[in-house]
Amino acid sequence: MSLIICTVIFIHTLPTLAESPPPLPDMKIVRFETSDGITIEGDYYPPIIKEDEKAPVAILIHMYPADRRSWTPLVPGLRDGDTRFAVLAYDIRGRGGSTEPADKNLRSMYETRDPALFKDAWKDVEAAKKWLSKQPGVDTSRIALIGASIGCSISLDYGSRDKDVKAVVCLSPGTNYFQVDSTRHIKRCDHISVLLIAPEEEYPAVEDLIAASGGKAKGLKYPGGREWHGTRMFDEKYKDHADVKKRILSHVSRAMGTDAKRQAATTP
Repeated sequence: MSLIICTVIFIHTLPTLAESPPPLPDMKIVRFETSDGITIEGDYYPPIIKEDEKAPVAILIHMYPADRRSWTPLVPGLRDGDTRFAVLAYDIRGRGGSTEPADKNLRSMYETRDPALFKDAWKDVEAAKKWLSKQPGVDTSRIALIGASIGCSISLDYGSRDKDVKAVVCLSPGTNYFQVDSTRHIKRCDHISVLLIAPEEEYPAVEDLIAASGGKAKGLKYPGGREWHGTRMFDEKYKDHADVKKRILSHVSRAMGTDAKRQAATTP
């Protein structure tokens, strides 16, 4: 009788991204053009404020390979919390609705993680701010950038260029995602209140970035490994998902110059 030996190999992989949740009420699909001629598509949630008020801005920048809908769980808190934000979540160039013009091969560059695409992705945020500045009830002198993974890198890159950015929150930041040097950029963000959040397995990058900031950036460590990378920490299966969202909202609210009371900047 022959002996059959079976070898079982367990491979640890990241869970697949969940299907994007449906958009929330009041959401508008918008498009705007960058300074280098790329059309960016996003979901815009107008601020819930009184007629004579202006709201600060939260710009949400997704992780790879997710898209703008990965931020849907965070949007209600940003719109209804102590500080009522105007919220814009957009697709990074090369992803989702942000792939035009076709002759730039943006989709291919995104899928192959071409560093040239991501090094220029700060221009997406620049264009987002320009578009937001034309919207009613919006104050683009008070901007919060919230990013995940490569979205963190883009947030820190743009934040280092714009004094109107008051807060940056990063979920699972890296020091050099796709050759975007976040250790260099965070050194130029000393005017910004920066919060870096990661599960324990990814926290060494947070420590490196805090050191690069001269200790000015703050870090939050949560349980778990890479299976909870970036906006996966919003998954209801993650036991700390509610606290992660609470900490993000608290951080950006404080950075806008508010306390626990609901406040908004009013027009002169």
